[in-house]
Amino acid sequence: MTKIVKFIYVMIIILSLFQLSKNAKEEVNCLDDADCLEVLCVFGSKAECVVNICICVPPRFGKFDEHFR
Repeated sequence: MTKIVKFIYVMIIILSLFQLSKNAKEEVNCLDDADCLEVLCVFGSKAECVVNICICVPPRFGKFDEHFR
């Protein structure tokens, strides 16, 4: 019985990690940062619009495209 429960927990974890990695590679077109609210970022990163694509930017870098102007 415990092996079945462990197997179910492992399958839930694997499937949720697969779904998270699938969402991380999804490209979302944008015009400004407000269009990137639906993008999920991990570890406190913030989604920003850079060259019309939403990317996750770590908080320590601030506004990403300011460095490339």
